[in-house]
Amino acid sequence: MKTKNFLRKPLSMIVAFTFTVMVCFWAEQAPASPATPEPEKSSIASAAGDEGEEPGFIEKEESVPAVKKGGKFPWLIVAAVVIIGGAAVYFLVLKKKNYTLTTTVGEGVTGTPTSGPTTHKKGTVVNYDYSLQSGYNDLSVTLDGAPVAASGTVTMNGDHTLAASATKTFVLTVSRGEYVNGNPASGTYTHARGSNVSYSYTPASGYSGLEVKIDGAAAANSGTIAMNDNHTLTANLQGANLVVNSTPAGARIYLDYVDTGHTTPYSFFFPSSKTGLNVYVRGSCGYREYHQTVNVLVGQTVTVSPTLTPGIREDFGIPVSSCWSPYYASDWKIFAATYRFRGSVSGGTANLFQHSFSGDYTVSAEINRLQGGSSYATSIFLGTTTSRTSAYGYWFTYRVNGGYGIYRFEPYNFLAGSGTYTLIKAGTSSAIKTGLDKWNVLKIVKSGSNYTYYINGTSLHTFTDSTYNPIYLLLNYYSGGILTEVRTDWVDLKPGGSGSSVPFVFANGNSGNEADAVKLNPMTGEAER
Repeated sequence: MKTKNFLRKPLSMIVAFTFTVMVCFWAEQAPASPATPEPEKSSIASAAGDEGEEPGFIEKEESVPAVKKGGKFPWLIVAAVVIIGGAAVYFLVLKKKNYTLTTTVGEGVTGTPTSGPTTHKKGTVVNYDYSLQSGYNDLSVTLDGAPVAASGTVTMNGDHTLAASATKTFVLTVSRGEYVNGNPASGTYTHARGSNVSYSYTPASGYSGLEVKIDGAAAANSGTIAMNDNHTLTANLQGANLVVNSTPAGARIYLDYVDTGHTTPYSFFFPSSKTGLNVYVRGSCGYREYHQTVNVLVGQTVTVSPTLTPGIREDFGIPVSSCWSPYYASDWKIFAATYRFRGSVSGGTANLFQHSFSGDYTVSAEINRLQGGSSYATSIFLGTTTSRTSAYGYWFTYRVNGGYGIYRFEPYNFLAGSGTYTLIKAGTSSAIKTGLDKWNVLKIVKSGSNYTYYINGTSLHTFTDSTYNPIYLLLNYYSGGILTEVRTDWVDLKPGGSGSSVPFVFANGNSGNEADAVKLNPMTGEAER
């Protein structure tokens, strides 16, 4: 078996064959022994011999020339070199089974493999994956000195080196006020550790009193900042200054309900004091609107710097956000700091918030029906999709006559006011402020598959249903073809929720409530025949 395995190895066969050929060739090159010539007789001796005389002749012996032995080529040495060299190549290279991967992971990089040497069998595929830690930039990954992707594989067909490095960075937050010229402009900038950032500011023509600060301390109007930490740089005129920042940056800024056209970070200069100034900061869809009232006096710099949180918060004191998508859009307007629907559509209107919210959340809104049918629905719908004509989810309503209802739509067409549904709960409650032109606060807490419905702080019903997992919010006001006006003062959605688990039981399609005996139309509140 060993012989068979040996002969299977190409290098072993080559070495054996070479050795055999060399030995045979050497053996054939050995010179033969020279033949000894007969002694030569003289002519006299030859003649006497022929006549039969006694040998009394003188025989001349001539010397035999020496045969020079030729030099032998060192075939044995050559063969030995070939064998030893081949064996070295075989055992040190071809037969080597393990290789070393030497990894270096620098500061600010996380991932695997970590720093240090690791041994792997020949042909092993080693996975690697690296990413930046917070505060670092410019991830660089190299394999044997050549750039490669941040994640990938290394095939161990030899020794390799893998290195991952990053650059430590710091943030410079700049706020350049109105009527101030120079650079850098307002914004957030990232710089490598140890870099020097130049700045220079001057007041605009006709203005004076420039004040430059680094990290809140007075500084020259021009200079450099060594980026060995995060820093703030402000350049404002001495007067009343308002600095508005936000996290994340890029949020729209409204002052006293008017769009300034600026986004965070931005500095405002006022030649005189401002008291009771309403500051609104609105991020992109999916972030809650921020509002703060401030006093900005001459000689002061007031900073508003909110961290915007996920959810919905609109009190409609400023123009409605583009996140809302109302059907019959012309019937929806901002009016008296409310979001008003006024129209006489044949079915109902549906206004969708175009951002999804997964998991648990709490939704609330303050709503007032000023005109329309007293039994018509004023509702909040939590749906699984953005469809308004084939909606699946849970519908929470109240009526100005004191009634309320909870339905599961499967699906429903809001525009037509018809569809398939299951009644979860219906009834009346003294918590509802009855009659037209009354404000009522609706709140729904979603916790997993548990839902609790509140009106004006009073819990009306808690139930458990896992049929749907709603992620969209929709305002639904039924009109029924008559002039209807409904105003929404504010809408709020906060991630997170809590509620107890109380399964509901259907009885004849209803919930065991006083409304069980009659099946009510969810939109009109009227009995269906």
